[in-house]
Amino acid sequence: MLKREELSDERIELIVQEARAAGYDFFLSAEERAASLKDAMSRYAPGDEAWIFAYGSLMWNPALDYAESSPSRVEGWHRSFCFWTPLGRGTPEFPGLMLALERGGACEGIAYRLAPEQVESELAILWNREMLGNVYRPQWVPARLRDGRTVTAVTFEIDPEHCQYCGGLPVETQARHMAFAEGRRGSSRDYLANTAAHARALGIHDAYIEDMVRRVTDLRGEELIPSAPPLAAG
Repeated sequence: MLKREELSDERIELIVQEARAAGYDFFLSAEERAASLKDAMSRYAPGDEAWIFAYGSLMWNPALDYAESSPSRVEGWHRSFCFWTPLGRGTPEFPGLMLALERGGACEGIAYRLAPEQVESELAILWNREMLGNVYRPQWVPARLRDGRTVTAVTFEIDPEHCQYCGGLPVETQARHMAFAEGRRGSSRDYLANTAAHARALGIHDAYIEDMVRRVTDLRGEELIPSAPPLAAG
């Protein structure tokens, strides 16, 4: 599980240095991440609350302080295992796969509300986490909460021009990497198991995720057990 203290500027800078030493020169510096956040916040009015839409590990390991959470749905995007992770949940020789939003369809996840006094600190932590490798394009999207409210939330769409992007992989290839890729942050199958378990706990049925669980289970010959106990959003 990713801990909040691992997302400090100092810890993130060490990761950037290690990644660049290993030949990954697309990692953003602290100044570049700050510029990206400033650009995204051009749509934010100081003193307002802010919302975050989570569709992958942010659902089960947010590492953020927030005022409220709710199951929610966005239209026009769907979750997809569409970019390689050669350092976190895989290796350069056998990379894992991570989720991002791609255009088309719809996606159900969790929306987190940040109170005005939380916005600056929590979005800075979020940017250290999500924008480190520059694989995402931050987007503000309408998110419909389960209670009927519609809010504008920041979320992360894949950048199809990024060198890690691998959209359109055959599902068999996706499943093989999800089943067997492991790295210093854990395994891709654990990421899948946690995402599936938390979606189910929230009453979310994602046919793509469930199909991937079945394929990975068949490849490994064993049930996927989530490491993060499911907690329904409240």
